[in-house]
Amino acid sequence: MNNFTPKETYTKISNISIDYLKNDLNIKGLIFDFDGTLRINKEISEETLDFLKKAKELGFKISVLSNNPHVSNTILKSLNITTTQKFACKPLRKPFLSMAKRMKLNPERIAVIGNNRLFDIWGANRAGMHSIYIQNLDNFFFKKKIKNNLKNDGIKPIE
Repeated sequence: MNNFTPKETYTKISNISIDYLKNDLNIKGLIFDFDGTLRINKEISEETLDFLKKAKELGFKISVLSNNPHVSNTILKSLNITTTQKFACKPLRKPFLSMAKRMKLNPERIAVIGNNRLFDIWGANRAGMHSIYIQNLDNFFFKKKIKNNLKNDGIKPIE
């Protein structure tokens, strides 16, 4: 399997089956990317908050691993996420394995949820973790890329 290929792909976090992760895959920990995954367009959706709440109720350990050195501690505290690493140097294996150690879980019992195939998915796969790609179709950068591709092909967007 290509290291950039995720084990699963969804358009949003709330589409992921927590019961499937827990019961079928025996996943015990979730590592989230922050920007573009947990926080989209500078806010965290109610659906994502509900997902996190249910995951915690089912006993999942939840962490954030981000290359952004300015991850909001206020947001993380309000979500009761205490295990974080900022400016993580993803996709290196070391930050993923360090987070597994901090969570006191084997890497194969952790799912990494992220929106970037290079930093999140490749890093998770290299660390032996279950990789889940969030292909956010509402993301500003995704829309801009599509718009630029259409423009490059000579297609004008409908106003």
